[in-house]
Amino acid sequence: MTALSAAQLHTLAQRLQLQRAQLVARLRQRLHQADEEQQLALFNDYEIDADLAAASELGDTDLALLQHELAQLRSVDAALARMREHRYGVCAGCEAAIAPVRLLAQPDARLCHACQAERERRAIAGLS
Repeated sequence: MTALSAAQLHTLAQRLQLQRAQLVARLRQRLHQADEEQQLALFNDYEIDADLAAASELGDTDLALLQHELAQLRSVDAALARMREHRYGVCAGCEAAIAPVRLLAQPDARLCHACQAERERRAIAGLS
């Protein structure tokens, strides 16, 4: 159901795996600033050691950045899961194929351009 070639899928899988590794490394680095309770609360679903050394409490900005990176990690993991389930490249909104150019630009995209634009329009209008 996807318009991607096998070579494109392979390239995208490699990019997603690299992005995942980079995110995990950044998250682990940031966790050195978090206490153990924060680590457990934020990362119990991922392969991140809960007993990393805690030097100090995270500030609001650091916590927001950490949560943003965790959301990115979840998005990348979801894209990799869609690949394993042969659903990668299919829009979660309308089930049409997501344009390869969109996936090459944003490998974890789960919506086609039209559905993403509609989602953003509704968010701006305060509808959802």
